[in-house]
Amino acid sequence: MVDLAPDIIRQRMVIEGILTRPFAGEKMTSYCEEITKALNMTPVTSPMCNYDSNYGWCAYMHWKESGIHIYSWEKRVPPFFSIDIYTCKFFLEEDVVEFTENFFDQELINLTWNN
Repeated sequence: MVDLAPDIIRQRMVIEGILTRPFAGEKMTSYCEEITKALNMTPVTSPMCNYDSNYGWCAYMHWKESGIHIYSWEKRVPPFFSIDIYTCKFFLEEDVVEFTENFFDQELINLTWNN
């Protein structure tokens, strides 16, 4: 892919996992708030959550540096989630992985990521 804006910092990470329990609204809100601090991002909005009975939960939080989206499929067995982080500020992927592993602790079955 040709970099059409080399003067703009852009970093993206998708991290996905399967859990022993569904990842729902209140926990998504906590994840958004806590990962914001862990990555030293600047919140513009509070986390916003939505739910659709056919699909599951989603959350979004706007950062000055861009933002985070979370999607979860609670009716899937085992429950699955996908987190999309996009920023105009560098962050360490290892920090996201470590934070996510610690956040879910024993609920986490498996975790994968890419950029």
